[in-house]
Amino acid sequence: MKKIILTLITVIATTVSMSAMNLKEAFNALSNIPNVSVQTPDYNLPVNADIAQTGQIAGAYNLTQQQIEQTGNAAYVILNQIPFSYMVNGGNNGEVAAFVYATPNQEGSNDVLVVAMSGYKGSAVFIYGTLDNAAVQSLQSAPLNIQGNFLSLEATMPDGNDFNIILSKAR
Repeated sequence: MKKIILTLITVIATTVSMSAMNLKEAFNALSNIPNVSVQTPDYNLPVNADIAQTGQIAGAYNLTQQQIEQTGNAAYVILNQIPFSYMVNGGNNGEVAAFVYATPNQEGSNDVLVVAMSGYKGSAVFIYGTLDNAAVQSLQSAPLNIQGNFLSLEATMPDGNDFNIILSKAR
């Protein structure tokens, strides 16, 4: 019995590790899910940060209830392939969700994937870029507040700039 359980655990661990995605692959996959298109930065983005100005952005806005379900389900299939250990901050209550993932890269900085989704507003925004270690540490220690269809993650970066994700009725 012990051998069977250990074998099963090994098979599950191997399967999970084989399907793991890096953050660039995840962003590319998220960019291609239904209703999502590559975007240029604009004032409607729920993310206020330098990474939103310099990174790659894909998003879906003003989705119908059916589109929200389709896009959200597809996004979660992809996000579930990112190792949980990559997440530095985030939360989800079924109405709003925000996740920040980071992994060290070969250039000495960090690849970062930011996800912000609101069922209330019918939006999903995905941002991929790079940040230094101090900025990732600021994001990791930033307070996250979720209440109903409101979500905020607000960090002050080492350079004095802000990194904010705000999901509310207005955004």
